[in-house]
Amino acid sequence: MKEDVLNVENKRQKRFSKSLVIGLSIAVGVLGLSTIGLGVAYGCMASTSNDYAIQLENVYQKNLYDLVESVNNTETKLSKILASNSPTYQKKMLSEIAQNSELAENSIASLPISQNSLADSVKFINQMSGYTQTLADSISQGKSLTKKDLQTLSNLHDAVKEMKAQINKFVKKVQKNYSILNQSLNLDGDFNNFTIEISKIKAEGVDYPVMIYDGPFSDSTLDKTVKGLKGESLSKEECKREIEKCFKNSAEISYSGEINSRFETFTYHVTNSDSQKLFVQVSKVGGHIITVSGQGSLSGEKNISEDEAKKIAIDFAKQNGIENPEIVWSDLIKNQIYLNIAPTENGIVLYPDLVKVKVDMASATVVGYDATNYFINHIPRALKQTGRNANEFKNKLPSGYQIKHTRTVLAPLDYNREVICFEYECSKNGATYYFYLNAEDGKEENVLKVIQTDDGSKLM
Repeated sequence: MKEDVLNVENKRQKRFSKSLVIGLSIAVGVLGLSTIGLGVAYGCMASTSNDYAIQLENVYQKNLYDLVESVNNTETKLSKILASNSPTYQKKMLSEIAQNSELAENSIASLPISQNSLADSVKFINQMSGYTQTLADSISQGKSLTKKDLQTLSNLHDAVKEMKAQINKFVKKVQKNYSILNQSLNLDGDFNNFTIEISKIKAEGVDYPVMIYDGPFSDSTLDKTVKGLKGESLSKEECKREIEKCFKNSAEISYSGEINSRFETFTYHVTNSDSQKLFVQVSKVGGHIITVSGQGSLSGEKNISEDEAKKIAIDFAKQNGIENPEIVWSDLIKNQIYLNIAPTENGIVLYPDLVKVKVDMASATVVGYDATNYFINHIPRALKQTGRNANEFKNKLPSGYQIKHTRTVLAPLDYNREVICFEYECSKNGATYYFYLNAEDGKEENVLKVIQTDDGSKLM
């Protein structure tokens, strides 16, 4: 690591198992996207050694991906600090980076790593933790980040990006029938094979496993109270008819059961005329489709245009009770288009009420849908424009960022706040950022960065 980081007093020394690598977990949407199974059967008593081995392997893999999540978060938060001009926001990001090593403690303690094998990584993580916490404390005392601080943070960011690139190779291996348990039982001198593999990461790291699609405030559920469901309680037969209205190409619809959690829903298996199989949840109240999960066509064919696919998504949303829907984000991957749709009120995009849709352009049908945020958060808000405009505050953005697009949005923020903001889509050095400034006073409320992956875009 750079000399100025190495000389920082480490205020948060931790035992070895606590600070190995900060890691990265697979983020998945509800649009029927494939991911690695990470479920651990806690509560099940293993009756055979094979059962025990499977459970232990699941624990190892879960903790590996939990570790990998911190690398993701750290790289993203470092990039946000470098993009931000707000001391308050910088302090928040610095404190969260410092806390990442604590999040790694339980995960690393559960991995079968030979002792004293990753001293370089331990030193790097401990020093970064101590350094970022020191900077956060300094900002709390009214000081600002100096040019030297920013250069050091830029060096840290470069190192963590390299860490991501290296650990990705290891994660891909784990995805291909790699057993952490078996490799930990194979010894080579004082080290097991798993330790030898992961030690190649050192102060380098991990890339994101597949995150097919995300978008601005895509997980914007503010609380667990369902506010947006309206209408009478319907029977399973009536809800089935609602599916038939939306999926006119359905060939078979079979009732599956009930789920009574946040929403009370009937569930159905749907097969359409293209032999695509979908799992559909319909709310008992109002008969609204809450989620659709399906894979879609695996061919690369496109039988409709992007505009036609967007119209299919908008019509589907309207059919399911989404008021004034507008497409606010889209990403095309092979023959499928992923869209975020949000309602608008007085020209203000309502991000808390976001709906996610996936349209298969081969079969021209919706194969993924999630209206959870909408039916939890949507209420009449009587929003009004603030009387200011985005141009008034653009000088508050950091220098060097080129503004590509602006709009007025209702942004879901921490502490269950909903704040009217100006959204600035900006570019710098080939990367895309979204800045959210309070539409009343220009205060920086949030910064999001688009992360490009092999399978689409991810926004952090």
